Amino acid sequence: MSKNLQSFLADMKEKLPKNLLYSDKEVDPRYEATAVLRKLELEGQSPIVVWNNPLNLKQERSPVGLAFNFFAGRDNIAVALGLNGNESRMEPVMTLQTRFNNPIEPVTIAKEEAPVKEVVQTGDEVDLRDFPIPIHHALDGGPYILGGVMVTKDPDTGMYNLAMIRMQLKGPNRMTVHAERQHHSGTIVRKYLDAGKPAPFAVVIGHHLGFYLGALWEGAMGKNEYTLSGGVMQEAVRLTESETWGSDFLIPADADIVLEGEVLPGQLEDEGPIGEHTRYYKMIRGGKVYLNRDPAGEIRAITRRKHAVFLSVFIGHKDHILAGSLPKEAVIYQNVQRVCTGIKAVHLTPAGVGRYICYISLHQRVAGEAKNAILAALSSDWHIKYVVTVDEDVDIYSDSEVLWAIATRTQADRDFFIIPNAMGATLDPTVSTDPLKPLTAKMGFDATKPVGEPFSEVCEVDQNWLDKINLSDYFKGR
Repeated sequence: MSKNLQSFLADMKEKLPKNLLYSDKEVDPRYEATAVLRKLELEGQSPIVVWNNPLNLKQERSPVGLAFNFFAGRDNIAVALGLNGNESRMEPVMTLQTRFNNPIEPVTIAKEEAPVKEVVQTGDEVDLRDFPIPIHHALDGGPYILGGVMVTKDPDTGMYNLAMIRMQLKGPNRMTVHAERQHHSGTIVRKYLDAGKPAPFAVVIGHHLGFYLGALWEGAMGKNEYTLSGGVMQEAVRLTESETWGSDFLIPADADIVLEGEVLPGQLEDEGPIGEHTRYYKMIRGGKVYLNRDPAGEIRAITRRKHAVFLSVFIGHKDHILAGSLPKEAVIYQNVQRVCTGIKAVHLTPAGVGRYICYISLHQRVAGEAKNAILAALSSDWHIKYVVTVDEDVDIYSDSEVLWAIATRTQADRDFFIIPNAMGATLDPTVSTDPLKPLTAKMGFDATKPVGEPFSEVCEVDQNWLDKINLSDYFKGR
């Protein structure tokens, strides 16, 4: 059986059942579902949650389920990659790096064989309000599709691009498409719009987590990104003809839900506000709401499985943070390795919302190599604002360990440097709201010990004793 959303959930049930919850209780996608997720989070839990009986936006029983938190644990991602749940530090990163470098070409199957064609709706049958599209936070401007992979096709090369793009519902078949101009998807959409043509797109909602990880790859434009999802899943993505464009635009046959639509030239809609990965509303400042103006899209067809699940992302929380971080870590590791073969690990920290703060563990061969590693990391992703390099004895998954290295192995005038006026992330609340001027400063911290010079020894207890001690010999009940 080809990999899909249900096969991933089956793997989770077998390997990590503690990370999976099902609920038969009726739930409203407007505010209630995410309030449940937040309640769990406040109790230290972020399991995958699947609601079997959600309401839709008409306050009727939805024909599909609703799910969140697929990305909310590194161990979830490890399972999706065929690893054990406890292999969740660099193991998923190195696996992603290998698989990104070994793409697999997709295969095409007949529409009659495609599970995503079990239900087909076109024309007046298209009504997005039939789905449990969530309103996530208290001040959000409306329902948002956040767990969808937007598929676009470059009109010049014919290559497919995959990206997770936010889309705000504006009507039964109308939405905004927030494809920023510096994103590959935004570049492709604007090629059509600048020529006065509608830009065809599909939105894949619900698939195997490996499909999503492939869509989150960030590298040079020009690849057929269906091949990257295939590489991550280690099997060809099965494609089939779309209802709207036939064989000219292929969609994933094993998706739970696919929306087919067009971004319309010359038509803009107000967009927002939306709480984002930063845990801020970028466009609410001083109590005043500022709206974006985004291209409008119209949905021409909906195809889905009979028993589909509408996947969303709990934006601004662990689900969203890890969706953005692990695929980036794989790309950063590869880029840094080109200039520093002694790299050991890379970590985009949860405190930096999986995007803005990067820790790198390495073994320096010569002085200055750590600074080169910092520059390579900063150029790997425009979100990154701060990069800290540490020696391999420092645990980069512990903020306190990294801060200890900064406190005891650096001098600010020697080991810190700033790059002003670089391109940053438009969603960063410290960056201008002008989409053409997302300028930010970047900062590097070289918290490694000097190369070739004596340095104070770290104190530690006797290792021989540490290795042989069994605490149950000393404390009853342990």
